[in-house]
Amino acid sequence: MFRLALVAAALAGCTLDWDAVSQAGHALPPLTTSSTGDEATTSGEDASTGTSTDASTTDAGTTTSGPVTLGGSGSASDSDTGTSGDDTKAVPVEVEVVINSPSPMVDVGEVQVSVWTSRPVASIDVFDNDAPLVLGAAPINPVHVFEVTSDDVPGDGTHTIRAVAHAADGVSGQDAEQLVIDVQPGGTDVWPPYVKPGPINGFTSAAIRGNGIDVAGYFETNDGLEAVAVRIDGTKGQPEGEPIHLGPVAVIGGGRGPTIAVTGDDAAFVAWTLPDSGSTRWALTEIHFGEPQGPTRIGTLGTSVNAMTAVDDVLILVGADEVSPGTHDLKAWWISATDAEIVHERTFAAPSDEDKFNSWDEVARGVAVVDDEVVVVGERQIPDTEQALVRRTVVLQHLLEGTPLSEWTSPGELLEEDAGMAVAPLRAGGFVVVGWARDKGSIRQVMTRWFSAESELTSFRIEPTPGNDASGLAVGEDREGKLIIAGTLQQPKTDANAWIFALPGPVGAPAWQVIRNGPGQGPDEAASLAIDTWGYTYIAGSEFDALQPRAFALRLYP
Repeated sequence: MFRLALVAAALAGCTLDWDAVSQAGHALPPLTTSSTGDEATTSGEDASTGTSTDASTTDAGTTTSGPVTLGGSGSASDSDTGTSGDDTKAVPVEVEVVINSPSPMVDVGEVQVSVWTSRPVASIDVFDNDAPLVLGAAPINPVHVFEVTSDDVPGDGTHTIRAVAHAADGVSGQDAEQLVIDVQPGGTDVWPPYVKPGPINGFTSAAIRGNGIDVAGYFETNDGLEAVAVRIDGTKGQPEGEPIHLGPVAVIGGGRGPTIAVTGDDAAFVAWTLPDSGSTRWALTEIHFGEPQGPTRIGTLGTSVNAMTAVDDVLILVGADEVSPGTHDLKAWWISATDAEIVHERTFAAPSDEDKFNSWDEVARGVAVVDDEVVVVGERQIPDTEQALVRRTVVLQHLLEGTPLSEWTSPGELLEEDAGMAVAPLRAGGFVVVGWARDKGSIRQVMTRWFSAESELTSFRIEPTPGNDASGLAVGEDREGKLIIAGTLQQPKTDANAWIFALPGPVGAPAWQVIRNGPGQGPDEAASLAIDTWGYTYIAGSEFDALQPRAFALRLYP
C-alpha cells in the first residue's frame, strides 16, 4: 500500500569527507581497531588457517555497534591495493555509518546515509534492518537517501541502518547506526487549528504558495457578505498581515466560491460571484498580500464562478451562465493573467434536439490541470428511464488552450443521482473526481471515481453514511498515493460537521479521518484543501459558532 521513495546513488570516486565530519563533532574511528572481523587472507591461502588482524571474528551479516572489518581475498601489493606487502594478509576496511537525521526523527523529510571507509572501496550496500535500501552503490556522499513521508513510511520505531563496504580486492567491512523514527500519525494537527471568531466567517478555497497557503473566503457585514483573501503562515498557522477585502459576494461555500489560484511567487488571483441587479456576474482580481487590492475584472450579467486554476499566465474560471431563473449552461473562461482579457470561453449544454427549450441545468464545480489537459467537472440534468430529470456528474476535457476533447456523463451506476464537485490529477496518470451520489429524494453519500490516463473510468467507491447526508467538496493525492477528501458529514441530522479522510485506493477502509464539530448547532464544512510537496494537508473551511459561522484552517500530518 505504501512505497519507500528511493534516490539512486550516482557514480563518483570518493568517500565521505571525514575531516568535515570530524570538525562537525563526529568521532573518528580508530585506524587500529579492536572491533571484530573475519580473517583477511590472500587468495592463495586457506581461510581456515589464516590469522585475523582483529582479536575475534564475526559473521558478515551480524549487526555491530562500531566499525567492523570483514575478510576477503586479495593479491600481493602495497597498501594502496589492499594488501600488507608480505603477500599473506589483506589490509582491512574499516567502516563508519553517518546518518544526517536526528534520532528520534519526529518530522517527515530526507534521511541521508553517508559512509566513511579507511581506504578506497568499490561499492557499498545499505540495509534498513534486514531489508536492502541500495545494493552496489558507488562510494559517494551520501551513499543513499530515503524519505520519511509519514508514520507509515518507512514506519515508526527503531531502524538499524547498516552499511557493508566492498573493496576491489575482495575485502569487506561493515558498520551500523540506529535511527528512531517517531513522526505523528496521519490526520493529526501539525499546529493548533486556526480559529478566530470574526472578522472572517468562512474559508472556501486554498492554494499552496511557498511555506503556507493563500486562502479565499467571506465575512459578514451590515451590508451583506463580502469576499476576502488572507495569507496563512505554514509554520505557525496564523494569518500574515491583514485580510484583503474584495467586494460583495452572492454565494458562498465549498463548490460555490470564492476561489483562489496562485500564479507566481508573490501573486494570487481571487474569483467570486458578485450580486448585480437581481442576478450575478463573476469577478476576478489580482492580489499581492501586504499591498492594496488591484482592479477587478467583471463578467457579463448572469455569469457565476465556482472554481479556478492557472496554467502559466492563463487563468481558467469555471461556473455557469444563467439562461432562466434556476437554469444554467455550464461555462468555462480562459483569461489572460496579464491583462485580464478573455482568451477563450466554452459553453456546455444539452443539444437542442434533446433539450428543445434549454431548460436542463448544467453547472461546473471544479477544474484541474491534468498533464497537458484541462479537466472540468460538475453536474448536469438529464432524463432518467422514466423521463424524470436527475442530476449526473459531467466530466469535460480540453487542451490547455481551450479546444474541447471529450465529454463524459455518469450513467448512474449505483444510485440515481450524482454530481462531481472536485477533480485532481494522479501522479501515476489520470485523475480522480469526488462529489456526492444519492437515490432521488434520499440523503447524499460521498462518491469517488478514478479515471485512467486514457480518460477511461476504472473504478469508483461510495462511502456509506446511512442516515447522515455527506458530500465530498475537495480532493488531492498525497505523496504516498493516498487520496485526501474534504467535505461535510451530517452527524446527527441537526448538525453538519466538517469531514476529512484519507483513502488508500478504490478499496480498503480509510487510513485516517478527522471530524470537526463546531461549538454551535449549525453547518460546518471542510470546503477546500491543498497538499504540499511533503504530503502535509492544509484544510480550509467554516464552522458554526453560537450565532454565526467562523473560519478555520488546519494543517495535518500525512
